[in-house]
Formats: sequence, C-alpha cells, structure tokens
Amino acid sequence: MDPEAKKRVLRAFTYGLYIVGCRNGDDVNAFTANWCTQVSFDPPLIALSVQKDGHSIDLIRASGIFTVAVLPSGSRELAGLLGKPWKRVPDKIHQVEHFYADNGCPVPANALGYVECQVQSEADAGDSVVFIAEVVNARWLRDGQPLTMAETGFRHAG
Repeated sequence: MDPEAKKRVLRAFTYGLYIVGCRNGDDVNAFTANWCTQVSFDPPLIALSVQKDGHSIDLIRASGIFTVAVLPSGSRELAGLLGKPWKRVPDKIHQVEHFYADNGCPVPANALGYVECQVQSEADAGDSVVFIAEVVNARWLRDGQPLTMAETGFRHAG
C-alpha cells in the first residue's frame, strides 16, 4: 500500500467534531471526538470510537452512558482544549462553561444540540473501541452551522 495515498484519501473523508461528555459517579470528563455517526434510525443508534488509552473509556464502560454535543462553527479553540489528553489536563471540562444533561453527563454551553446515549454494545477496533449506543434523549439548543474537522485544520495521520 502507498502510505501517502492512504493518508491523502483518509484525510479527504469528511468529519464533524463533537464533544463527548461522560461520567461515573463524581468522575466527570469530556473529550473531542470525530469518529461518531448514526448507524440506525429505528432504534436510533450511533457508533462512537473511543481511544483505548484514554481516561474516558473507563467512565463510559462503568456507567454505560455519555452525551454527544454538536459544536458550532468557530469552536476550534474549545475542540482543541477538550481534545487534550486527560492525563495532561484532568480538569479540562471545568475550564469551559458547561451544564449537565438529564443523564448527568456534561455538555458545553455553546453546543448547538446534544444527544444522551445508553451503550448497547462495544467492539474492538485497533487502538480504539467502537461503542454502539441508543439515543435515549435529544435536545436542540440553537441554530447554526456545525464545526467540521476541515474547518479546524486538525488532521489524523491516517
């Protein structure tokens, strides 16, 4: 395989950037995710890829819940902050204005909207785990264009 061609093609895939909020008891975190997509209409299911070496995977596994918030265009700084590893910035969620959804997980105050999710299953996916979760609640907060990976200039190595 041509590694440069692989990078170029994978970087051309379009992605949104989302903030995933999670908690287990008093342990609360949020992280930036871009591998998130709807996979079923009935029931409403999403797939979320979470790195195996991150703090949040343990919170999601222990509680079985999370939120996914859609960020508005122009939120590059917020996505960058919440994209930093918990090991380096364990209080990052407390550095941004946020509120808690009905399931107790954090949501950035500037979100366009969010869904609350209940994990149904998980699958190993290389350096990540893919969670399949049912959308159990949703709230639209304001109109606007969503933030995309292309807008931020962030990139994956592919």
